[in-house]
Parts: sequence; C-alpha cells; structure tokens
Amino acid sequence: MPNQANTLQKLGLSDKESRVYLGLLTLGQGSANAVARAAGLKRPTTYVVLEDLRKRGLVLKMPGSKKQMFRAQSPDDFVHEVKRGIAEAENLLPELMREFANNTSRVKTTHFEGIAGLEQAMEYGFAENKNKEVVGFYATSEHLPKELTDYFTEWNEKRHKINITMRGIAPEHASLEEYRKRDAQIGAKFKTVPHQQFSSQIAMDVIGNCVRIHDYKNLQGIVLENAEVAKTVKEIFEMVWQKI
Repeated sequence: MPNQANTLQKLGLSDKESRVYLGLLTLGQGSANAVARAAGLKRPTTYVVLEDLRKRGLVLKMPGSKKQMFRAQSPDDFVHEVKRGIAEAENLLPELMREFANNTSRVKTTHFEGIAGLEQAMEYGFAENKNKEVVGFYATSEHLPKELTDYFTEWNEKRHKINITMRGIAPEHASLEEYRKRDAQIGAKFKTVPHQQFSSQIAMDVIGNCVRIHDYKNLQGIVLENAEVAKTVKEIFEMVWQKI
C-alpha cells in the first residue's frame, strides 16, 4: 500500500486523501468509522477528507442507508480525470510558453544572506547547467569564517560531480594557493593576476543565464537571471581571459 499511496500522491492526492481512498477501496464501502480505522486516521479528519474526495468525484455518499456510508469510485474514473487535466495543461502550454518568453527579457533578481544563503547562491543554476561551464572573477579567501572556506571545497566537489567545468580569474594570494594546487583534479582552470592589481573580496561568475555575485566579507549573495546580462558578463570575462 505505501507504493500505491506514493503513486496517488504523484497524481495529485494528499497523503491523507490517498490513505482514505485506498482504505475505502479495500473496504468496498463503509462508514466513516470503518474508513478511519482502515486509513489510520481520526474520525473527524476522515469525515473532512471523505467530503473533499466526494467533491473531486472519487467518493460516493451512499443514499438511503441509516448510517452514513461511503463507496470509492472506480480508479479508472480517477485516472481518466488526471489524463483530462494533463490534456488541458498541454493545450494551455503554448500560451504559457509565450508568456514565459515575454518575461525572459526582464532581469530577475534574487538576494541571499548569511552563510546558508551564500551556499544557496553559489549552487544556484547548478541543476539546469550540468555538463556546462561556469566562468568568473574570484576573490581571496582571507579572513573568512572556516565554515565558509570548508564549503568552498564541498562546492567544488559538487560542481565536479555533475561535470560543470570552471574557468576563473583570481588574485595571486596565499589564501588561494591550496585551491590552485587542486584545480586540475576538479575540472578547473585559473589564471592569476598580481594582488596589487586585483584584490577583490567579491566574486562574480556566470553559469547559464545566471550572473552570481558573492560578497564573502558581508555574507551576501545576489543572482541576476537574464540571458543578455549573462552574455555581456561572459564576453567581458573572455576579453580579460585572452589578455592575461
């Protein structure tokens, strides 16, 4: 029954709705008390769920009986409704995609704060850009919390695991020496600039359509999502990369 419940939840039922529907299917028909026992729920909760399922056409309230009795409608009816919903969504998809395309020219900005927020910002866009490349300008790691510097190693491992390669420009600095020793092992290539010329404590990189700005000192991150902005920053990176 757990597998059946999981499948029903994927089709749109809640955990309690799945348990009540499956309990009623097992019984054939039954009172709210019987369904509550079969579903492992309290009776008041079961009444509410039965009514919700009745409104969705999955449960029938039996007429003419002294005690209120319920019967589950055929699973075929439920699956038919799900398919009909999918068909309606597919018909609507072209219109939704047009709306989405109209909004891609706008810049979507997301702010992050704290160490946990910075970690989210640094992984933003990973899932959509497996097997691609991240490029950017990176900062020194001096005077940063150990929790954050430890995360840099974890971040590189996550990136490498999903085959996101990396090119970066960074200052020549003692705090980065250990990272440079491991670059080749984790799919990274770096060019360095004398610290007196490039001493930034803020990193900025590009992956897919995302420009990510990481202020390690103040523990803040900003992600800008826009194809044109990402293209511009990447072109600036490529110009600098070729000249170093």
